[in-house]
Amino acid sequence: AALALVVSAGCSLFSSKNAPQATGAPGSTLRIGIAANYPPMAFKEDGKLTGAEVDFAHMLARELDVKIELVEMPWKDLIPDLVDGKIDVIMSGFSITPERQKLVSFADSYGTIGQMALLRAEDYDRLRDEGARNSPTTRIGVVGGTTGEQYVRRHDPLAQIKTFATVDDGVAALRSGQIDVFIHDAPAIWRVTSARGAVERELRARYVPLTSEKLAWAVRKQDEQLLGRLNAALAKWKADGQLDLVGARWVPVRKVAATPGN
Repeated sequence: AALALVVSAGCSLFSSKNAPQATGAPGSTLRIGIAANYPPMAFKEDGKLTGAEVDFAHMLARELDVKIELVEMPWKDLIPDLVDGKIDVIMSGFSITPERQKLVSFADSYGTIGQMALLRAEDYDRLRDEGARNSPTTRIGVVGGTTGEQYVRRHDPLAQIKTFATVDDGVAALRSGQIDVFIHDAPAIWRVTSARGAVERELRARYVPLTSEKLAWAVRKQDEQLLGRLNAALAKWKADGQLDLVGARWVPVRKVAATPGN
């Protein structure tokens, strides 16, 4: 009887008029966490956040009838800030991994990527093969806390591993000779070697994926309603082609012939 009274009192205190809005409900504000260190998915250009994830965020605002707040933060803070309630969604070129699935819930994947190696053209023939890079004399650069770092630590334990805060920092280190190889997600590598139609002569990518990873947005474990709304939006965009349009704009896939020695 006492329990019934408590439940009844609770219902009167939290009527539909006074109840807090569910995360991502129409008319609410959705706080979207972005680490602006991953071109072309999420980065800054002329001081403004841009990239595929930013396009997706604005599409979600229209689709879900919500306002959005883009919250820029370091990559390492994305999951902690989501769990702590400082943001509501991670949209930052995030790969699904078993470790991350223990902490957050992932929406349906919107794309598949893989890690790729970027080398100086003069070192390409010497270091293009995976086995050649696992050497104490090889310096491999990665962005700290990413699946690229995880891959290198597993597959190249003998190499000297250097971590960087951003893709741009890693690429600059490769150009200046501080590292011999830079390994990161394929979209970022493609952007370096074919950005804005410029001819890249100094650096050369090894167009062979080292991993296969699903990209997805992440929400808190308890935000099941928001997760359902995100998945519904993704399903619609996949069906009407909007997802492919964004992908084609920001991640133009470079096709190469699968010939020996490529």
